[in-house]
Amino acid sequence: MVNEQEWAAKNGFVLWPSHPTLLAYTRLFEGTAFTHAMLISIERTVIGTLLTLAMTTITAYIVSRHGLPGRRIIIFCILITILFPGGILPLYLVVKELHLLDSIWSLVVPTMVNSWSVLVLKQFFENLPQEVEESARLDGAGEIVLMWAVMIPLCLPAMAAIGLFTAVFHWNAWFDALLYIRNESLYPMQLLMSNMLTNPDPGTSVFNSFNVNISSNKVSTESLKMAVVVYGTFPILCIYPFLQKYFTKGVYLGAVKG
Repeated sequence: MVNEQEWAAKNGFVLWPSHPTLLAYTRLFEGTAFTHAMLISIERTVIGTLLTLAMTTITAYIVSRHGLPGRRIIIFCILITILFPGGILPLYLVVKELHLLDSIWSLVVPTMVNSWSVLVLKQFFENLPQEVEESARLDGAGEIVLMWAVMIPLCLPAMAAIGLFTAVFHWNAWFDALLYIRNESLYPMQLLMSNMLTNPDPGTSVFNSFNVNISSNKVSTESLKMAVVVYGTFPILCIYPFLQKYFTKGVYLGAVKG
């Protein structure tokens, strides 16, 4: 990152800095606000992804069983939630009545089951060879053993794709935190980032929460904004290459019959 003197001397346009510096990145960690916000984002992403994978997998496996009573009605209800979502106000009232406001659960419970992912994973389960299930049942496997030991290992590509989608959603989400979180100490990093990018005044509380003295440290608000953007983008860029092969395979196998 370009230092402030060079940035000011060249009127804010520097193609290649002559004296690059990491001052803006280190300044963010001088206070506890940014570190705490990043930990909350990591906690939300991990808990939200694991819960969504667990609930989505269980729901998809149940509705993929052709002998399930009322199966068509259940699938129809899942489709209804995709075509006609409840809206922001009813969801807020539900979260409020469950006493989840100002907690990490308000950010993960409302999205714990993703209807579209349920349908994709259901199709994946149905595409698995029947011989595998019949062989497991001949060996005495019940529904729980069949799902846990046989079906889920075969569906790891689809689950990896869904997990990647879910992790990216939770990592980037900020609007639900704006609705459900009032305590600034519980803000995730994305909400702090949003407040910084939409508030240009360095004297407001959004910059004071980072415990950064901009004038004495010679770090402009623009440098802080760009540093936060990099911190918000870097983790997903690191995770995606490891899941790319599962991502492509999972999407295609879960969507194509055969």
